Amino acid sequence: MLRKGDTIPVRTDSPVAGMSGVPSKVSVGHICLEVSDVQVAKAFYNPLFSELGFKLILDEKDGVGWGNQDFAIFIAKPENRRVNRKRPTGDEFVVADHTALLLESRSWVDAVAAFMKKEGISPLFAPEEHPDFVPDYYSVSFCDPDNNVIEFYSIN
Repeated sequence: MLRKGDTIPVRTDSPVAGMSGVPSKVSVGHICLEVSDVQVAKAFYNPLFSELGFKLILDEKDGVGWGNQDFAIFIAKPENRRVNRKRPTGDEFVVADHTALLLESRSWVDAVAAFMKKEGISPLFAPEEHPDFVPDYYSVSFCDPDNNVIEFYSIN
């Protein structure tokens, strides 16, 4: 994990055949989480993502997806289950396998926490600052029905 003050080595050449330099932008376009029951997972995610302005872009028996202008998140049930996650204890410093969505402010992190509480979903990690990550890092995390951890954070 990078800490404040760490330097990141930057490549100036590309290992991709025929390319010079490096791309000016590389970002995450979408992710897909494995779930055991698409409808149960959809019931968890749909209200939350709708509240955050995501639109339902795929709604099939074995997969559902939501997107906004920058990013999409999908859930899918594979034919043969590959992952069976145990629920984190909440004592971890960092859950190694999680999805983190950056929000524009601390107030949005609090709004997500309040919305989930209204939905009857308790946080794995309650809203709090994490200055040990980077200054002004503020987050809340939840487990979905398959123990996928989803974090909402801001850095102001």
